[in-house]
Amino acid sequence: MLESTTDRLGPPVVVPPRAAGFSLLVAVPFALLQFGLWLILSAERDWFHLGLGALTACTVAVLAARLVAQSPPIIDADGQAFRGIPWYRFVTYLPWLGAQVAVASLRVAWVVLHPRLPIDPRLVRVRAPFPHTLAKLTLANSITLTPGTVTLDVDGDDFLVHSLTESGEHELEEGTMVNRVSSLFGVTGGATERR
Repeated sequence: MLESTTDRLGPPVVVPPRAAGFSLLVAVPFALLQFGLWLILSAERDWFHLGLGALTACTVAVLAARLVAQSPPIIDADGQAFRGIPWYRFVTYLPWLGAQVAVASLRVAWVVLHPRLPIDPRLVRVRAPFPHTLAKLTLANSITLTPGTVTLDVDGDDFLVHSLTESGEHELEEGTMVNRVSSLFGVTGGATERR
């Protein structure tokens, strides 16, 4: 049986459903990737810690396999997933994001080390009408990776963000990150409002 998937950028397309066995097949390389990362980050190499790392990597991979194996909502008219995304733009986006993380880290360090501790937490609602889940996921994770801001909730096109300081709110209001993610995926940007 075939299921229909509608992309906001094009007409409905028919995508074959993925089998349950496929999700477990996806879990194997994901578990190996996580265990490899664990080996790089962990200093412990005894059997207990190796077994615990492998067990944790396998558990997370099996639990996340359902998410990884979903039919992607980014489909062009031919039914090809992810083909329309300009992946080469990530080469310029990732260094830009790294620079934003570094600058925000210094700002948060200054706030924390300041004798008066000038913290002014606030909630900011960012509206970003992105056409698919990957663009929303990229924006939400980019905001959360930047110290001083955390994406609390995504409801449709609305992102609820906690900002540690007023300057963090102003940066969100400027919409630089929304615009960068918009240009990354070739869509229009959004607006920000304070709550």
